[in-house]
Amino acid sequence: MVDSSHQSSPGAFMIKRFCSASTAATFIATSLVVSSPAMAAPITPAVPFVARPLPLSAVRLTGGPLKQAQELDAHYLLELEPDRMMAYYRQRAGLEPKAKGYDGWDGDGKNLTGHIAGHYLSAVSLMYAATGDVRFKERADYLVRELKEVQNKNGNGYLGALENGQEKFAEVARGDIRSGGFDLNGLWSPWYTLHKTYAGLRDAYRFTGNKDALAVEEKFSEWAEGILAPMSEAQVQKMLNTEFGGMNEVFADLYADTGNERWLKLSHRFDHHVVLDPLERKEDKLGGLHANTQVPKLMGSLAQYIYTGDKEAGTAANFFWDTVVKNHTYATGGHGKDEYFGPAGELSARIDGRTNESCNVYNMLKMTRQLFALQPDIRYAEFEERALFNHVLASIDPKNGQTCYMVPIGRSVNHEYQDMFHSFTCCVGSGMESHALHSDGIYYEAKDRLWVNFYAPSTADWKTEGVQLAMDTTFPEGETATLKVTVDKAKAFTLSLRRPSWAGQGFSVAINGKAVKDLPVPGSYVELKRTWKKGDTVALKLPKQLHEEGLPDNAKRVALMWGPLVLAGDMGTERRSAVNPVFVAEKKPVAQWLKADATKPGAFRSVGVGRDTVDLGKEKEVDFVPFYRLHERTYSVYWDLYSPQEWQQKSSEIAATQEKQRKLVAATVAFVQPGEMQPERDYNQQGEDTEPARVQGRAGRRGKNWFSFDMPIDSAHPVTLVATYNSDEWRPRTFDILVDGQKIADQKVERKLPGQFFDAEYIVPAELTKGKTKVTVRFQATGGSEIAALFGLRVIRGDAAR
Repeated sequence: MVDSSHQSSPGAFMIKRFCSASTAATFIATSLVVSSPAMAAPITPAVPFVARPLPLSAVRLTGGPLKQAQELDAHYLLELEPDRMMAYYRQRAGLEPKAKGYDGWDGDGKNLTGHIAGHYLSAVSLMYAATGDVRFKERADYLVRELKEVQNKNGNGYLGALENGQEKFAEVARGDIRSGGFDLNGLWSPWYTLHKTYAGLRDAYRFTGNKDALAVEEKFSEWAEGILAPMSEAQVQKMLNTEFGGMNEVFADLYADTGNERWLKLSHRFDHHVVLDPLERKEDKLGGLHANTQVPKLMGSLAQYIYTGDKEAGTAANFFWDTVVKNHTYATGGHGKDEYFGPAGELSARIDGRTNESCNVYNMLKMTRQLFALQPDIRYAEFEERALFNHVLASIDPKNGQTCYMVPIGRSVNHEYQDMFHSFTCCVGSGMESHALHSDGIYYEAKDRLWVNFYAPSTADWKTEGVQLAMDTTFPEGETATLKVTVDKAKAFTLSLRRPSWAGQGFSVAINGKAVKDLPVPGSYVELKRTWKKGDTVALKLPKQLHEEGLPDNAKRVALMWGPLVLAGDMGTERRSAVNPVFVAEKKPVAQWLKADATKPGAFRSVGVGRDTVDLGKEKEVDFVPFYRLHERTYSVYWDLYSPQEWQQKSSEIAATQEKQRKLVAATVAFVQPGEMQPERDYNQQGEDTEPARVQGRAGRRGKNWFSFDMPIDSAHPVTLVATYNSDEWRPRTFDILVDGQKIADQKVERKLPGQFFDAEYIVPAELTKGKTKVTVRFQATGGSEIAALFGLRVIRGDAAR
């Protein structure tokens, strides 16, 4: 809550922590409806929406997991302190900060300093529209005033918190451009960072009606225009090789809000042709590109198409969405491994490790909602449901509101929960916005039609037609939904209810208790055209069936689905090393071997098909629950299916490998498991710029500088080191191996998919071990490279039988 004793001094936001998220919800004035702000001189889009989304202010969530996530986000937003996120803005402008700045990615130095204020301004503006709670508008208004003061002090329109930001942009304007993937003249993605401030000002104007926000945004845009004015097209394209967020989108939006064509021209100066041109030709050359660097660019292209009718921009945006969803997306609706796209359609070798960045899904969903508005095709609604009820809900811990950077989908993986008051990563920022948007995209309107795209407890006020709807549903885990219609007077219109592609046998619709006949096939809309009266009720049954969903390049590597919900296998406590079993269930319907637990709604267990891949011959069954529900556990989403004959052959291969491993263990003097706390302590792990890693459930350690272990040896025998690596490194790694300070080998790990664990052996010269009982083994990065993740280090007797 805002301490009212400080209201006369808006800068002094003192935050009191709520006891729970539900406490925060009691303050939400859900009856307040926000009207759209009066635009300065808005344009008429060249490509109008066919289906207009009901505004956030007209839809209220009333229950279910989306509402819970919204409340957790609202609680978090009210805990954050605007003065802290403004500290470095004020400092750069020569103003005294009112509070200590935040740290993490929003901290001082080479960071994305200032991005959180932009994300936050968007988030509180969206949350105000979504809830009507005036505290969020107060926060937005306060931030706009603070930003305006900083801008006035700077005197040239600039509005940033980056260290040496103005000086570095001046270098760029002079043509001194040093650009890379995330570095522009020594700054970390500076346009990306400023984009968050531009977007926050846009959203404060559009969703709270703050006209000062528009004025500040225009002055800030004049500054950007001045930076690019002296630059040639070639220089601009070189600059754009560094991530720049959605700068083309915010300037296109500013054109739409003001009608000033200078902003449209500025938008096009941020068209990155090396990425956009192939997409305009419908060529997927995304492999190897940083995924979330690209999504905002295409959101900008889509905005340009909507506002001007630019067909090339429209083609690029539509093709991008199509190919990402079809060729790069996992079952949960996310995409990317280690933040990057891979080759189109090649996902089987890219499921393990760090997959599915949350920022990507947030941006894809915003794009999806606009594409549906342009062309009400059910595939957009299907994707929104998939991404929302799987990735997005899984990205927030329902106990405490922690959001995730990555929400992996591999084998024996864990959520990447963030420190919400210190890390301030990009996904903490986009998460603030994402969970304020859960009511967006449920309902769309046309003159005589209302679409219902997915089912969540909510109310909708269709103001233009004098119609109100109240939806009550047990979805996503339940299978019923009812919609109650309220009209001022009898009204003829079509209610278009989505029949999901997963809603097969047993799907039904009834109006006032009378069944609707001749229903369309799954994956289409039920068109209820009639004259509606107050109190009319529509009841739906939405039966969910179990099914499997394979990958485009490997139909036998599958996610298990319950209707639209991905099921996650519980592999035990968090950060636990675990190995997936396989399922000897090829060609068997999932419902035959995955059985519901009658005592636990939404819980399932495999029966008779699980096989342990370590203790061969042993059955190993798995418990499953909907992915979004499984938190603070080690889990798996993808599973390998085998026929009995295939498993027999695979078992023989595993047995041979195990025998080789048995002999290796017999020769072992010492073994350390990198990445696990106690073993690393036992072997005195030391290092600089190093961190734990985890791939396919195995712990490891990687480094940018060096790390070492003190390893016991048996100097009466030749000494050999055995190091375990994985070929799934996203770029080649080169490093040296040293024993007691002496180099004994160099190692290069090339990327090779699918990722496989492999051993490398290093013979230790006898003069380095003579008379010793212990040596220090050091891994040292060389040539500007890094050390590949090490998943095991073993000292063996080199003369032992193997």
